[in-house]
Amino acid sequence: MPIGESRWQRRARMGASPKRWQRPTALAGLTGLTAVALALLAGAAWLAWDGFLSEAPVRLHPDAVGPSNRSPWAQAATATAVAEASADRPPPTDTTTLAQWQALLAAEWVRDAQQAWRHALQLAALRPAWAEALVQPLLEPLWQRREFEGMLNSLDQTPGLPAQWRDTWASATLSQWTHFAPAQAAAWASARAQRAMPGAAEALVAVNDRWAHQDARSATMFASTLPGITGQALLTESLSRWLALDGTAARSWIRTQGTNGSLDAAIALHATQDELARQSPQEAIELVRHIADPARRQQAQWALAQTLRDIDPNRQDLLDQALQGAGPTPMEPLP
Repeated sequence: MPIGESRWQRRARMGASPKRWQRPTALAGLTGLTAVALALLAGAAWLAWDGFLSEAPVRLHPDAVGPSNRSPWAQAATATAVAEASADRPPPTDTTTLAQWQALLAAEWVRDAQQAWRHALQLAALRPAWAEALVQPLLEPLWQRREFEGMLNSLDQTPGLPAQWRDTWASATLSQWTHFAPAQAAAWASARAQRAMPGAAEALVAVNDRWAHQDARSATMFASTLPGITGQALLTESLSRWLALDGTAARSWIRTQGTNGSLDAAIALHATQDELARQSPQEAIELVRHIADPARRQQAQWALAQTLRDIDPNRQDLLDQALQGAGPTPMEPLP
């Protein structure tokens, strides 16, 4: 035996195969089999999970469509997986139950609320009988998120949506928007009206009416910037309400506007009424003189003179002031 050679090295050199030398080989074989087994188990588990996720989506209303034995976590995983798989396209229309569609929308809501809203409208257009059940649950949450503009634009852009539902949802959404942010709602409605979009003028009138009840002053300020006949009508309405609620402040604002023909109708209506003429005849007389159109101003002067005469026929001085600069009466002369 060479110097430094161990007993085992010598036996290996001579061809011996001791059991202790065979143990590492056996252990390696066992490890290889274990790895294969573990790989097979992992593949089976993956296939089971994949099949699990391909089951029917979660049911939102189990009482209506039958109870589910699956855990809430499993149901949520299924619905989310289905939603993510169809993230960039409308939900499939071959699903068989309303609960499945509702589940898909509920899962999409978590990822993208506006996408869920658009898909709900598309599904409502395809299945009008289910329109309310699909869309109605999304309204309040979207209103709370203040996503009014996106909701209204999607309502406009969804073809085939029943007109009844479109009008109902649009009106309710616009009302909520006006309640929370009237200036934004009015600007949106005004832009649509200027483009002469269908129903835009009516929407602008509705926004202005609600806004005038909430804050007549702000509504008046906005209406004074609107062009055209619609703007004139809205300004008259909002200013008239402001005058009725806070006449002193509204009249002060009118004086700062100088001669402005868009204010004529509201001034004439307010200044010739009994309340102002009785409480502050001088202010009524002065207010009438702010009317820009000569014909309308003359008519208002005579109307105010008639009101003053009815209040106190002995106040000839007030009658003379009211008619100062007025031409022949456009109506029956005072006796």
